[in-house]
Amino acid sequence: MTQWITTSDGVRIAYHEVGAGDPAIIFIHGAYGKRGGFNFQEDYFSPGHRCISVDLRGHGDSDKPDEPYTMEQHGDDMGDLIRQLGLNRPVMVGQSAGGQVVISTAARHPELVGAVASLDSPSNIPGWHQAHHGPYAHLMNQRGPALRDALYKFLRVAYLPTDDPSRVGAMPERLAEVSEDLILNTWRGKIDYDPTSTLRAVKCPYLYIDCGQPDLDFDLLRELCPQVVVGKTVGAGHRALQDVPDQVNAMLNRFIQHADAIAAEMKRTGGVFQYTLPER
Repeated sequence: MTQWITTSDGVRIAYHEVGAGDPAIIFIHGAYGKRGGFNFQEDYFSPGHRCISVDLRGHGDSDKPDEPYTMEQHGDDMGDLIRQLGLNRPVMVGQSAGGQVVISTAARHPELVGAVASLDSPSNIPGWHQAHHGPYAHLMNQRGPALRDALYKFLRVAYLPTDDPSRVGAMPERLAEVSEDLILNTWRGKIDYDPTSTLRAVKCPYLYIDCGQPDLDFDLLRELCPQVVVGKTVGAGHRALQDVPDQVNAMLNRFIQHADAIAAEMKRTGGVFQYTLPER
């Protein structure tokens, strides 16, 4: 059942929830998506966790103000959601741009968030956004077929040959359902996005799951956010949530169960075993 909260600036944010138990898990979709993409995760985690899936402002059943949708605003929206639902330091899981939202929330409202996980969110690594979004900037300020064609070409890159071909084939039809206002407001809200200061402000445990994106400087990510632990899917691209849910759920579950210990070990050793060799 769809429910709503109203943010501090009067925007209604839609969500639904299943299950019970702490920590609660908030699932956040990517740009141009909606909250229905986490079915496999809801089924897996709801027996032991309160699972809440959210439509970001401008998306799905949430209100759609005609303004750029920035990561700062999304982070504040999620802070409002956590407060109004009375959640006790939930785990936040975001896919693609949703992974940007979770670190924004953790940075801006650290007292509210227990741990965060980003799935295939390459814009979270400094430099990637400018290198791979920047060349499309001049195309994302127009309307008509050229706008959707540019978006399709950008999104198509993130699929692997092993991915479900029906998802790739259905992409033009799915994009046709996305309003031009949503595309433009989303793009304008993050065209100058730089995660550097956000990552420095994230102090809670952080899991980053890579799905094969190019040019990811994980050494820099660890420098800015030393508690981050990096996982990687096998044989799945941007739709790993649906194509390899067992892999994703296993990594998320292990992280949620041991988040504090994992974060402490990453800070201590960088996640690399330290052997003490015997003297000769």
